[in-house]
Amino acid sequence: MTAKGFDAAQYKRNYIKRRIAVRMRATGADTYEQYGLILKHQKEEAGHLLDRLTIHVTGFFRDAAVFQALRERTFSRPTGNSLFRVWSAGCSTGEEAYSTAIALKDWALDHPPFPFEVWATDIDSQSVKTAEKAQYPVESLAKMDRIHQSRWFYGLPEKAMVVEDLRKNIRFRIHDLLGEWPSDLARFDLILCRNVLIYMTAPQQQILYQKFSKALVPGGFLVLGLTETLMGKSRLLYQCVDVRHRIYRTLSENPNREDLKTEEPLG
Repeated sequence: MTAKGFDAAQYKRNYIKRRIAVRMRATGADTYEQYGLILKHQKEEAGHLLDRLTIHVTGFFRDAAVFQALRERTFSRPTGNSLFRVWSAGCSTGEEAYSTAIALKDWALDHPPFPFEVWATDIDSQSVKTAEKAQYPVESLAKMDRIHQSRWFYGLPEKAMVVEDLRKNIRFRIHDLLGEWPSDLARFDLILCRNVLIYMTAPQQQILYQKFSKALVPGGFLVLGLTETLMGKSRLLYQCVDVRHRIYRTLSENPNREDLKTEEPLG
């Protein structure tokens, strides 16, 4: 099944079946054949299904220890660019991208000058729109201290709206990791792809690990979800620098990378 750029064949079968089952129950379909007819005759159902198939579990500073590890192991390393470039791949509604930007702002205060930019992409257009709107329920800030809440958000306590000084460092766009990669998704110092690849098939994971290695500068970092790990040939492309927090570094001598151009900083 391929719809709106989502190729279900690249994802684990059980994951797809569980997500489809949710929509089958919601529509009252007892069989796949019945649900297929619903998809055919009710155009809005395709959008509901896609929303279920794409992953939206996120939050500000989800797995807080990972962000502390990023400060200690990645921000302090020499960078291959004039500015520190980060890609939040599979950013969902933007909380990870904004959390990363806040962590980078903190680092820049203690280690000036430290210019940076964060690119954030997701396959789901509605999630990207939510991220660009930058307005969240106050409850989503539960893992942040009051100082950071008041510094980077306004509208409290009714709602949490991201301040412009943080938004200007982040660029959101719709992008399917399983599709074509534009040339400007390159030369990153740090890529976060957390809790996304676990839903994909092993062959597709290998392809993406290789593509990520090419999108990183030599010695750049890839961060996976806490339940994800490198497997197979992809282990030849990286060295593990923090197994607990799933932080990997590309090998500088990797013959498969390309010298791709970078861009000017955001904002």
